[in-house]
Amino acid sequence: MKRYILFILLFSFSLAAMAYEEVFFHCDQDTAVINRLLRSPELAGLDKPQQVAFFAKSLEGAPSNLRQEILEADTARFTIDIHSFNPLSLISTCIALAQAYETSSAPNWRDFAARYEAVMYKGGKAGDFVSRFLYPSDWIADNVFRSNIIDETLHMEGLNIKKKEKSIDYISHHKDSFKAFSNPANLDRIKMLEMGFRNHQIIYVSSGDLTNPARFKKIAKDGDIVFLLATDYNLDSRDMGIVFHDGDQLKFIHVSPAEDKVVIEQLPFEVYVKRNIKRIQGARVMRIN
Repeated sequence: MKRYILFILLFSFSLAAMAYEEVFFHCDQDTAVINRLLRSPELAGLDKPQQVAFFAKSLEGAPSNLRQEILEADTARFTIDIHSFNPLSLISTCIALAQAYETSSAPNWRDFAARYEAVMYKGGKAGDFVSRFLYPSDWIADNVFRSNIIDETLHMEGLNIKKKEKSIDYISHHKDSFKAFSNPANLDRIKMLEMGFRNHQIIYVSSGDLTNPARFKKIAKDGDIVFLLATDYNLDSRDMGIVFHDGDQLKFIHVSPAEDKVVIEQLPFEVYVKRNIKRIQGARVMRIN
């Protein structure tokens, strides 16, 4: 259970904003893979949310880097990695790829790198370890403000939209699980971040609508980004990913804590939520702008 909860704590990684020749790469194949994805002929007939779903499906099977890059890391640097992901880096990568695709007639890895930094880091600029996004709510607020995404939750007509206040401070209460927070200065900065999320207002789609195949499935669009809300008292989201329609089923792509890799859940989305209903209160729904 503890490992499952830690899995959704999300981070971005980097030193500071830098020239592209100073960007770190997971391996020497990253630029080639990104360029190949951006030149996929299937993208031409898709709108931007559909492109997000296309890229997510293309990354199926990539391993999780949660433990190496987050739980066991104590430094950070701006790394382009198209081969392994944590939950938030998967979502951010798919958004950045869709944004890069529209930049020119021949988009490449440099276009992706600029947009990945703009989505994955606070204020769109890579910083040190503690300046990364720590909670999904922080990522959502920053990217909505900078118009990278739109909060669609309130616009999903016909669904039961609820509102609640929650103080989010899970990380500081579990500091021993993260190597970086053995540094008192890092811990103090995280506590300051959490002060901004006291009595944080969350608007969400009810779990009853998510598990009803006649409701959420009909309104959701391919490429919608879904944050499944935790029932834990001080944690905002337990799981997150991207949905798409596969025939008459709605499917969910995410970094699976059970399989340690990017998977397309075989269960329809509403069944997946129902199977985990004790740990899921509802969902926030975002869409690329």
